[in-house]
Amino acid sequence: MMICAGNLCRSPFAAVYMQQRMRKAGIEFDVYSRGLLALPGRRPPEAAQQAAAEFDIDLSGHVAQPMLLHDVERAGLVLVMGPDQRKYVTSKRPASIGKVFLLSFASEPEENKTIEDPMGKNVDSFRDIYEEITSHVDAWIRRFGIKI
Repeated sequence: MMICAGNLCRSPFAAVYMQQRMRKAGIEFDVYSRGLLALPGRRPPEAAQQAAAEFDIDLSGHVAQPMLLHDVERAGLVLVMGPDQRKYVTSKRPASIGKVFLLSFASEPEENKTIEDPMGKNVDSFRDIYEEITSHVDAWIRRFGIKI
């Protein structure tokens, strides 16, 4: 499961990207996204959709969904965009501490790197964040031992 604040930009992009990369490697892998502050029914802004399309990712059908505790229990791995999100998730479900990691951890394990929220910014900002997300997701896939 991928988690961000609103489940509009970062986590849906990361989830679809990881799913596509795993399928390309011949592995079926269930990836979904949620938001800590998600308002159900909201859709990604046009700038997010436009930037995502440049990575062959279609966010036009995505609808924000809030994180529920059973989502955390269901997930084998929970990837969050920043340390505050990790702290929040593990405080709500302490038993999850061993499976909640920063998205950046696989590529930058010594740092508490936050993937910045591009909400309200221009398409260039989304493009930059999506480039960063693809790098971190690819690092996780390699960490799983999968050649990409």
